[in-house]
Amino acid sequence: MKEHTIKSIMLGLMILGVVLVLIGLYLAIFTDISTSKGTDGIFSIVGFIAAGLFISVPAKLYLTFQIMKLNDEMLRAKSESMKK
Repeated sequence: MKEHTIKSIMLGLMILGVVLVLIGLYLAIFTDISTSKGTDGIFSIVGFIAAGLFISVPAKLYLTFQIMKLNDEMLRAKSESMKK
């Protein structure tokens, strides 16, 4: 798989994770699902938030490592050009 395709997939997973976390927060703040459904409602809210974090955190780590790698390559190229 090409690196651009992997980056696109990771970005999509990160967006999906954030959306799931926002759905969980919406359910917790703006609905009465936690009181009307009891523990099942609370588990639903926690499930959305946990799934969102589980999906988005590895994608963020991968993209952060790619940005650090790109930055190192740029610094290396800059130092080599200054030596000449």
